[in-house]
This record gives sequence, C-alpha cells and structure tokens, in this order.
Amino acid sequence: MSLPARLITPKGEIIELSPETYRQVRKLIVVRRERRTTAKFIQSTYGKYAGKPSLTKVLLSERAADLAREETKIKRWHGGK
Repeated sequence: MSLPARLITPKGEIIELSPETYRQVRKLIVVRRERRTTAKFIQSTYGKYAGKPSLTKVLLSERAADLAREETKIKRWHGGK
C-alpha cells in the first residue's frame, strides 16, 4: 500500500497528487533547479580566472603537502619504519 503524494503550498495547504502528476511535478522541479544552478554558476564564473594561476593545481599541491606531512607523522609514530 503506497501513500498518495502530497504537495504542501507555502501557505500550508496540502494537495494530494496522482502518481502521474507527482512524476511530472518532480521532473519540473529537479530539472529546473539543476539547469538554473548550472547555468548561473557557469555564467558567473566563466572567464573569471582567465590568465590567473590554476586553482586545481594549487589544490593538488596543497593536498600533496598534506599527504607528505601525514606520512612524516606516521613514520615518527612507528619509529621511522
């Protein structure tokens, strides 16, 4: 037994939805949210870092330094083995 899907409005009203209507509403909400976020992000950051150092390279070098520090600590704890 499955419960009917419900949509709650901003005013707190509850609307029961048929399975087909629920699928349509869900598809609209998910697709629109992803498209807006992606398009907005691309639009706001496109070209923002052109000609500047690669943030990816900086993050990778920081991570490599972190790993080196962790390995040094582990070697100290295990007596240099």
